[in-house]
Amino acid sequence: MVLSKPKLIAGAVAVAVLAVGGIAFVTMSGSGDHKSETAGAPGGQRGPGGPGGPGGPGGRGGPVTQVSAVESLPRTFTVKVEALGTLEPRERVVLTANAADRVTGIYFEDGQRVAKGKVLMTLVNEEENAQLASARATEANAKLVFERNQRLAENDAIAQLELERTKSAYEAATANVGAIQARLRDRVLVAPFSGVLGFRQVSNGAYVSPGQAVATLIDDTQMRLEFGVPSIFVSDLKPGLEISATTKDKPGQIFTGQLTSIDNAIDNTTLAVKVRATLPNRDGALRAGTSMSVTLMSKPRTSLAIPEISVIAEGSKTFVYVVDRTRQPATAEKTEVALGTRERGTVEVVSGLKSGDLVVTDGVLKVRPGGAVRVTGATPAGEGGAPKIAASDGPSDKAGLRQ
Repeated sequence: MVLSKPKLIAGAVAVAVLAVGGIAFVTMSGSGDHKSETAGAPGGQRGPGGPGGPGGPGGRGGPVTQVSAVESLPRTFTVKVEALGTLEPRERVVLTANAADRVTGIYFEDGQRVAKGKVLMTLVNEEENAQLASARATEANAKLVFERNQRLAENDAIAQLELERTKSAYEAATANVGAIQARLRDRVLVAPFSGVLGFRQVSNGAYVSPGQAVATLIDDTQMRLEFGVPSIFVSDLKPGLEISATTKDKPGQIFTGQLTSIDNAIDNTTLAVKVRATLPNRDGALRAGTSMSVTLMSKPRTSLAIPEISVIAEGSKTFVYVVDRTRQPATAEKTEVALGTRERGTVEVVSGLKSGDLVVTDGVLKVRPGGAVRVTGATPAGEGGAPKIAASDGPSDKAGLRQ
C-alpha cells in the first residue's frame, strides 16, 4: 500500500492565542469563516462579536480582575525628626585693639563674666589727653568770639561775613574736640555686651597694634543650635516649633527650646536644609561646642491616608487605582496623587483623592486603567503613630513605591 502525501484540506483549523493587556483573544480561521471571542466574567450579556464585546461579560472589553481595596480616610500625621547639632553662643566676638600703643592696664581675668560697658583694657593716652585739653581751650575761646559777634550783628555793628567766619571757627574747634575724644575712646577697650570672656591674649605693658586680638567674648545666656533637616520635611517646620535636646555631657537632662529660623538654600551634597534653634541657658549649664542630639516634632495635621503598597511610581509621578463603583461592573481608574509623610506602611495623600475613595491594594499590578474589577477584600491602612525619621537619611525616607 502506497501512502500519499497529506493533502491540504480546505477548512483546516489554525488556532492562535494572543494575550494583550491580560485579555485572551482566541481566533479561529476556517473555510472563509472568521470569528473572535473575548473571555469575560460570568453573568454578562453577550454583545456583538462575542462575550468580550460591548455589553459582554468583561465590561469595557476585558475580564473582571479580583482585587483588594481600602477606603482613603483622614488620619493624623506628625513628623518626628532626629538630628545632631553643635551648640554655639547667641553672640560671639573677638575683642581687638583699636590703636597702636602700649598697654597700661588690663582689668579682667580669664573666663570672667562681665557686664556690658565694663573697661577691659587701656592704652597709653597722655598725648591725647594733652591734645584734648588744648582743643577744649580753643573751642571755648572760639565760642566766646562767636557769641560776641552774634550780639554785634543784631545791632548791625559787624559785617555778616565776619559773623560767618567766627561761626566756622567755633564749629571747627568743636569738631577737633570730638576727634580727639574718639581717639581716646580707641585707647579704652570695653565689653560691647554682657557675657563670658575667654583667655587673655595680651599682657600689661605689651605693645599692641590695631586689630590685634585681646580676648573672645560670648553671650551664653541663650545658646544657638544648628542642625540639618532633609529638604522633604521643610514644609513641616515653622519658627516657634518646640525642640528637645540631650547631650552625653549632661546624662538624664533634657533641654528644651524653639526653632527660630530656616535657611533659604538646600545643600546640594546632603540635600538638607540648615535650621537654627535657641536654648535658654540662664544657669550656664550648656557650653559652646557641645554636641547635642535634637528631637523635633511637627504640629499634627489631618490628611488622607492609604496603604503604601497601593502606590505606583512612574518617573517623578505617583499613581493609585481608584475603584469607580458607579459602573457595572466596577472599574479601576488610574489616578495621579501627591504624597507626603509615610509611617509604617501608610502614606499621606496630599492631593488627588477624596475621603472615602476606594483604592486598590492587592492586585495593583494585575489591573489596567479602566479595567473591570471585583473587590473581594480589604487591606488594613496601617497602624497610627508618628514616623521616626533620621535627619541623615535624606530623601530615602520617601515611601518605597512600586516601579
